[in-house]
Amino acid sequence: MLRKLELTNFRNIEKLSMSFEKDKKVTVLIGENAQGKTNFLESIYFLAITRSFRTKQFTDTIMWGREHGRIKGRIETQDEECELEVAFTSQKRRKLKKKNVEVESRKYIQSLNVVLFVPEDVHIATGDPETRRRYLNLTSIQSFPGFLETLVTYTRALRSRNELLKKRAPISHIEIWDEKLAELGVDIWDKRTQLLEFFSRGISDKYRELSGSNQDLTIKYKASPKTKDDYLKALKESYEQDVARHTTHFGPHRDDFKIYIDDEPIKKYGSRGECRTAVLALKLVELEFLTSLTGQKPLLLLDDVLSELDHGRQKHLVEIILDHQTVLTTTCREHLGGFTDEIKVFQMKDGEIVGA
Repeated sequence: MLRKLELTNFRNIEKLSMSFEKDKKVTVLIGENAQGKTNFLESIYFLAITRSFRTKQFTDTIMWGREHGRIKGRIETQDEECELEVAFTSQKRRKLKKKNVEVESRKYIQSLNVVLFVPEDVHIATGDPETRRRYLNLTSIQSFPGFLETLVTYTRALRSRNELLKKRAPISHIEIWDEKLAELGVDIWDKRTQLLEFFSRGISDKYRELSGSNQDLTIKYKASPKTKDDYLKALKESYEQDVARHTTHFGPHRDDFKIYIDDEPIKKYGSRGECRTAVLALKLVELEFLTSLTGQKPLLLLDDVLSELDHGRQKHLVEIILDHQTVLTTTCREHLGGFTDEIKVFQMKDGEIVGA
């Protein structure tokens, strides 16, 4: 559990300190739009993942006119308490601390696992392949030790190979990077396959719970080479095309998966409500996947998720999230009718917590 959160100069939040109660797993932030509710969720996500879900430049999260920002959190696992800290400056410097010791990203990631749902996540169902790859990568980084390092190394090797292709370097030079890409690519595909196979088994049931319908949801993912030799063979077959276009066409950086509803692509035939519910179902299966791998229940972050669900679907969601520490935002107190006394409600205004 996240037990305490402290923010300094984060977005419109100048100074904030909040403690989370053990016996009230669900924390609700109520407020009008543009008051800081989503910023609050973003700070928790940043604390866990070391990046924002809204911008690639972490300097964008620093309060206007300030030179630095800081996020501190105290987390509690089954075995210990641990302090995490992310500090960053307008000069694009970032510092990560775990137990008050500065560490690299690879030693920091997985200290606090989170599952996030924001309205823009509908693009996982309706958007481009890059959006879905980003989702797979972020989930795998939290799920598999060492995945972040594998992904970073793969990206560097891919960049090096593409540079050689642009220079029309001898094939012997390019094959050096083929070896590296094959080794890392097979590992990335193996992790993604584990992830998507788990999602495929659970997403339909979760969708039915949330939607109240009998529709089937399936995930389709193109089979990939399981061995290094098969990977190298595929790279060799695409070599002429790679040289002609100065880029590598084969590999996990070209991956995609698709969600189908009753055997039809949801991107093409699903309504916005169906797409939104499908992605929410995906995130709830992600909760189970992370729990099964790590033995720890992730923290669930839900931004304005209740507004587009009717009362029955809200009730199904509430039953699920009461078993997890959850922080959710809403603009309307009426949306909380399905909850019991197991929630803590706060009002947010102008970047401050002003009361229940």
